[in-house]
Amino acid sequence: MSTSCEIKFDENPYGVYFPGQTLSGTVELRLGETVKVKGVALQIKGIAEVRWNESTGTGKNRRTIHYHGRQDYMNSTTYLAGSKDGNNIDLLPGIHTYRFSCVLPINLITSLEAEHGHVRYTVKIILERSWKVDNSYKVAFTVLRHVDLNEENFDVRLPSKMAKQKTFCCGPCSSAPMLITAETPITGYVPGQTIAVRIEVDNQSNKQLEEISTKLLRVVSFISQTPYTRVKNLSTTVAQVRCAGVQRQNKGSFVQHLLIPPLPPTSKTCQVLTVNYMVEVEGRISGPAINPKIHLPIMLGTIPLTTTAIPNFDSVANMTTPIVVQPMASAPNQTPALPADLPPPSYEQAVLGSAVNIQEEGETNEIGWREYTPRYAVYRFNETTAPAAPPSEPTVGFESNGSSMQKY
Repeated sequence: MSTSCEIKFDENPYGVYFPGQTLSGTVELRLGETVKVKGVALQIKGIAEVRWNESTGTGKNRRTIHYHGRQDYMNSTTYLAGSKDGNNIDLLPGIHTYRFSCVLPINLITSLEAEHGHVRYTVKIILERSWKVDNSYKVAFTVLRHVDLNEENFDVRLPSKMAKQKTFCCGPCSSAPMLITAETPITGYVPGQTIAVRIEVDNQSNKQLEEISTKLLRVVSFISQTPYTRVKNLSTTVAQVRCAGVQRQNKGSFVQHLLIPPLPPTSKTCQVLTVNYMVEVEGRISGPAINPKIHLPIMLGTIPLTTTAIPNFDSVANMTTPIVVQPMASAPNQTPALPADLPPPSYEQAVLGSAVNIQEEGETNEIGWREYTPRYAVYRFNETTAPAAPPSEPTVGFESNGSSMQKY
């Protein structure tokens, strides 16, 4: 038989861990013939890395700038057999089984796979050979950093409200205004909850508001370090619903519901990659006109403010006291505190999660590697959530550099 390898995590088939937990498992190395090695090394790495290219100039002056940024979170190597500087050893044909265990650092951030970068944690087995290229096998696991909304700034408990007024034409030909107001009852949510968005329209203009779309956007910021600091923002629609608009010289009131799919929590601490969320309300105007848009900031966590599936405007007053949580686990390999009156969350594949190739640039991993999709905590509330159209293929909405956002 040929050389093959399998890495199994202990009692954790999906490979989801929290910072401070113990990552442990078994390596099964199968050899079809005797292999001479210096050692069998186990490498555990965690990195945040971003990379993209931009072109500038025209003609002969056109050039491509390669942007890159990286932050290392962990990098440990342990020898399961042999050593880096010892004598060669023979691994006989058959199955070789090794145990491994490692306490994850408490400063790790949540795993993420995005278009121009990732936060990725991997386990790699390396057959080190002094006279040939090393052979290796690699898998990835998910790290989920808890974000308890009860411990965040009090603002996450408060409503978020914004308005947009728009007139058409100008001067003596200008119309009466169209006023659109959007509001959410709170700004802190978890996957599995539904965001209720109240929309008020006072359309005194001569234009028809044909449709209102409400979206949940994930905004990832990629921050380069070389050749210099540059920020690239990428906004992606992760949930969307639509409703009818409002005729000219009319008013309308709507409540739209966005069911939050499996997503990573808001993350702002990494030096090269951050994750934020917002609700976007857009009115589609008839004829040649720029559609009015409203953006409401939203924070996603892993511990909810309330055990209600759909926080509404009447329940805001009840959110001044944090919900009851179970005592914090004392052992490092146990789950952190979770709401006592909710069933434990399930860990589901990311809504934007097509399987990714986890090999780094220049890696071959001759023995093999396993495709990977991160998983995130999703709560299943007892209440029936309001119907919300499931997101179709995720659509990239906007791409920008720095703080300004432009359609492309």
